[in-house]
Amino acid sequence: MISFLKGAVSKTGISYKKIFIIFAIAFIAYTFLSIYTDLSPQGARMSVVFIMAVTGIMLNVCHQIVWLLLMVSVASLSGAIDVCDGFSGFTKMVPWLVFAVLSISPLITSTPLSLRLAYFFMKHFGGNILGLSFSIAFTELLIAPMLPSNTARAASVGLPLATSLTKYISSNVPGVSEKSIGQYLSIFCSFCNTISSGLFYTAMISNALIPEITAKAGINFTWFSWFKLMAIPYFITLFIIPFILRLICSPKVDKLGELQKKAAQNSKELGKISAKEKIILSIFFGMLILWILAEYIHVSVLTTALIGLCLFVFLGVLSMKDIFSNSSAFTFLLMIGILISLVNCLGSTGVMTWFSNKVALCLNGMAPNVAFILLTAIYYYAQFFFNGESSKIVALYAPFFTTGIAMGVNPTMLAVTLASFSSAGDFLAPHVCPTGLTLSSTGYISFKKWVFCGVITSIIFLCIWYSYAYIAWM
Repeated sequence: MISFLKGAVSKTGISYKKIFIIFAIAFIAYTFLSIYTDLSPQGARMSVVFIMAVTGIMLNVCHQIVWLLLMVSVASLSGAIDVCDGFSGFTKMVPWLVFAVLSISPLITSTPLSLRLAYFFMKHFGGNILGLSFSIAFTELLIAPMLPSNTARAASVGLPLATSLTKYISSNVPGVSEKSIGQYLSIFCSFCNTISSGLFYTAMISNALIPEITAKAGINFTWFSWFKLMAIPYFITLFIIPFILRLICSPKVDKLGELQKKAAQNSKELGKISAKEKIILSIFFGMLILWILAEYIHVSVLTTALIGLCLFVFLGVLSMKDIFSNSSAFTFLLMIGILISLVNCLGSTGVMTWFSNKVALCLNGMAPNVAFILLTAIYYYAQFFFNGESSKIVALYAPFFTTGIAMGVNPTMLAVTLASFSSAGDFLAPHVCPTGLTLSSTGYISFKKWVFCGVITSIIFLCIWYSYAYIAWM
């Protein structure tokens, strides 16, 4: 019996040591919060459960859904919340929007649409390294609104382009080493992915978590308002950074020989655009129009996504089997639904108010402008300690947002800046998000070089963003 249990346990892939450590630290934390703070008993318990939930996800102790269900159970057993409150997030728009767009997203990755776009731009602008860079950027920007997974874009667009272009250029352009051009293209593809993730509301599923938090302060994001608020600093950054990365990575190449002809040849090899691709493009274009006009025609982002999903099924482009076999869509539906529930429970038990008041008290006397820079910069560089955007947004966005408001910071400026910095930190290092891990798998760039590029780029981006913020809102 014991040997059977040992064998069964070893096959689960669950880190029982990490779980034991988390529960042990949680007990100590609860004792401290109960004795040395004025949190309510429910608030202290809910705080500990939330910290355990985020820590367990970051440390990957077991499957995310199992861990979150365990946390809901612990919160209920401790008396912090009613068990039904642990699933209140499913009454919100966000989990279902994530499910709808993730169910649709494989249509882009399963067709050569992204490569068609890349070859089109390369054919016209790929005569030199900067033209090639902007071709990659244009491809990413056009695909991003339709493909709400930055990891999927990295795998289906960024990684194939980085590897294939590196091989071609190093083999056909004299004097260019595979390593030098490879590190430039790998990190530039990651940068473009990060920019597009912040520029478009539907380019990264984690973005959908933010309006749920800001709406409580009367700040409502739509697809178009999000784009309008982000566009100026992001496009300025997108124009400047290729020159900076070229100096840092030194690919030692300008003219790219016959790359334009090669792109034209590859485009022909893909053949004519298929009927399926035409349907996909037509529906996605229609969805994009509805998302842009949402605030004027009063059609929610979720309604548009559901209409698009149904049209793909009715027209035979997507089958119900495809939807039910898309495990990532169901995983994120459950994960984000429960995480939103736990954040709501933090608010209902008074934890958010307590935290913001305590931080505001510690920073008493600080000018709102200084508090704004301090809070948002800490939020930005906190990405070093996370592996993904969702956990960072869930753990930090609401506390930082409520704290900033308590300190007199302009709510709109704070909400937009924190929203922007939720994805902008993805470029800092390869370990901070799955996108970086995907593109660093090329092996062309070292961790040290990536971090150096990330820090230099982040300083430039922050200077651009803060200048824009003060011009726009001060």
